[in-house]
Amino acid sequence: MAQDWAEIPPMPEVGLRESYYAERVKEADRLHKHHAREAYKVAQYVTLGLDRRLEWEKKLRYFRHALRSHCQPPALPSEKIWLFYGQLADLVRQHAGAEALRLASLEDDYWASQMQQGTPRPQIQSQAEIFFDKLLGLKEERPDYLNQEDYEQLRILRNQWL
Repeated sequence: MAQDWAEIPPMPEVGLRESYYAERVKEADRLHKHHAREAYKVAQYVTLGLDRRLEWEKKLRYFRHALRSHCQPPALPSEKIWLFYGQLADLVRQHAGAEALRLASLEDDYWASQMQQGTPRPQIQSQAEIFFDKLLGLKEERPDYLNQEDYEQLRILRNQWL
């Protein structure tokens, strides 16, 4: 049975158990539903990236894997297919950005409390520089895993401390 390339699945729900996604991926493979498979893989990797026990570097690996491996349309896609994969990428960026903002907000609160306790600002700046280099990378351009709005908010937070 060949894939119906015109068949576009709905955007997947994020945050379910991993076995749910594994079952859906297996079913999509069995039914030759490539787009559904990719959607469930995106949801699976985004969900893994949202695990609060993980360090940012591990989260980022999941988000980037989803973008690079599962948000790429097939060659010469129709406009509907192109838009679908763009929506999948937006889903990844939305969650990656929210997670980056959550972590940055926690650090912002921590640094503010350090300032109130008398920690010298240069010491906090050193911590902030390391943190934001990990979060945003070393380039001055928006990373591929963030949308513009979240990137701007993170830059504002970064500039407050650096």
